[in-house]
Parts: sequence; structure tokens; C-alpha cells
Amino acid sequence: MKNCKRLPLLFATNMLAVFALLSLLILGCGDKAPTSKDTGKGGDAKSSAKDTHAAVGSTASTAAKTTEAGTTAAAGPLKIGYSDWPGWLVWEIAKQKGLFKEAGVEVDLVWFGDYGKSIDAYSANKLDAILIACGDSLTAKASVIVVLTDYSNGNDMIIGKKGVDSIKALKGKTVGLELNLVEHLLLVAALEKNNLKEEDVTIKKMDTPATPEALKTGDVDAVGAWYPISGKALEAVAGSKPLFTSADAPGLIYDALQVDPDSLKSRRNEWKKVVGVWFKCLKFLDDPKTHKEAIEIMAKRIDAKPEDLEKNLKGTALLNEEGNQKAMRKRRTLESIYGSLQNADDFYVKRKVYEKHLDVTPFVDPSLLEEVLGK
Repeated sequence: MKNCKRLPLLFATNMLAVFALLSLLILGCGDKAPTSKDTGKGGDAKSSAKDTHAAVGSTASTAAKTTEAGTTAAAGPLKIGYSDWPGWLVWEIAKQKGLFKEAGVEVDLVWFGDYGKSIDAYSANKLDAILIACGDSLTAKASVIVVLTDYSNGNDMIIGKKGVDSIKALKGKTVGLELNLVEHLLLVAALEKNNLKEEDVTIKKMDTPATPEALKTGDVDAVGAWYPISGKALEAVAGSKPLFTSADAPGLIYDALQVDPDSLKSRRNEWKKVVGVWFKCLKFLDDPKTHKEAIEIMAKRIDAKPEDLEKNLKGTALLNEEGNQKAMRKRRTLESIYGSLQNADDFYVKRKVYEKHLDVTPFVDPSLLEEVLGK
């Protein structure tokens, strides 16, 4: 999808050139995608999810010129936005060890210190792909899951301050988190498992990086945050403790590399190579000979101690070849990405973020994975 750009009329006296330029302008403007201004940050506003779904299921723009190999000529590097989630730090191995170049694909990993801002950038067409929590992608600009990086297995947390020692104790209390993103989904799951409703608590909207300070000052009684921010909150506030984590609801939060549909259509072979690089990163991490170096690379990206990252990495269930195949089977349970997406869809419809249920099937494309694995 392209942004409309004004074209100068360099040859005003040459009418044929003028008409040609005007034609290009019309084609370029007709394919513009909704930006973060249209949809809001992540799912924080009433988003145009219906348009997102339609875009996912549509064909790529006819303006995209592809080669016989299925890649766009002279298109530049694939731009992938990523942030501080442990499962996404694994990609840093590819960047530092030259695995993209080795695979024959040019990639620009674009770092964001704030997850929400990466969603904004993707929705504003500044990225070709994004590393995102799959449920969050339902309210962002259209994207397609090509490989799952992990599911959260404890690193997403609802954390209570001293004296708030259970989810049931949150009744009548205030919880700080980002509206309609993963921690909100986690909070609702925690409340439901404890026979409480969302209306039983007051939710205070705040960016996740701000949650440790809010818990420390007493502005809120609990927060929703993911590692490494959840770890900072626990360290900053004496007596604080996890009340509910993603380990209590495995499969509720899947994370993935999700690609713009047009880019996937026009540069499919390149994205296939990127999918293959993910598994090379995991092998580098799992190999006893290179494991220590891998942890150091990942920790350096977030200025963390390697031993701290090593300990907390257990809260992220990284998905290898077998894990991806299992999660991409169509089922209604949280063991499947399809079931997990349907659960997130239920959440958004119930909260009236959008009106009608989505068919989540077009949001997943297992074909690149199948080709990489030779299945």
C-alpha cells in the first residue's frame, strides 16, 4: 500500500508527459491504507477492523510490479518493526550474526522502545511487517501471520501492590494498563476465571512503560505489563506480586511476524527466506556452543543482564518448526492460533471496538512455513 505523493509537472509543455504523471498520481492515491490517525493506536480507539479484514483478504495492489521470482525489483530492504518482548529479541541474533544476508534477503529491523509506537508506525505504512501480539493485530492495519514466534507463558502479568494479593482482591480497585491491547485481554481472562466482571474494577489507561512508576506512587492498585517492564515493576515496588500471568492461560497470547498483504504478495520469496531465518535463530539459541552468545546478544538490545534475561526467557514459549505446525492447525481451542484469534475477536466485539465478528482465517498464511519445512 502506498502513500500518495505530489508529483511535479516537470514537462508542462509536453502534454503526454503530463497525462502520464497524472495517471501515476491517481494510481498511487487510490491504494492508500488507513493510518494510525484513522484507526487509533493499537486497538485504543474504535477501529476500522472491518476494513482491515477486507484488506487482508484482498489481492495485492495492481500497481506492484513483480519479477518472475516474485520479488519487487529495487524495492530496498524489508522493514520489520520490533520491540522489547523476549520472543522478538531472538531476531536480534539474525541481525548481529548476519543470518539475513546469509539467507539472501535484505532486512532492516527497526527498533521501537515502545510497543504501541511500533503499531502506529506499521499502521502509518512506515513498515513492511511488524512483530506483534496476534490479538492486537485484529485492530491494526491489515497484516498476515507468516510465522509464530511464541506464546506467552508467564511473562505477561497482572501485578498487585502490597496488600493486593489476589485477583478477587481487585474488586473495587484500579488497574493501570493499555486499553484493548494484550494486558487488557489478560485482565479480562483473569477476572472471568475469578467470577468477576470488568465492571468490578476501574481501568486507568496508561502506556505500559509507565506502569512501574504508577504502581510505585500508588496511582493504581495493580498494573498489566509484560517482561521486561513487568520485572521492573516487581523490583520497584516492595511487596508487589504477580496476581495472574499468561502461564495461567497458555495460548491466550500468541506473538508473530505479521506482514502487510501487498508486501507478502509482491515479495513472497523474500518473506519465505525470512521465515527460514527464524528457525536458524532458534537453533543458534538452543545450541550449547552458541547459547551464551545468543543470550548476550538479546540482553544487550534491552540493556538487561544476561542472567536476568535467561531466567525470564522461560516465561516465553518459543515456537520451533513443530510448535508452529501444531499451533497453525485449525481448532477452536487456545492451542491453535485460529482459536486464540477467535477469542480475541470475541473480546473486541463484546467491548464494541468493532461491531461484527471477523473471519480470522485470512489473518493466517501457513503456506510459507509449509514450504520452508518441505511439507
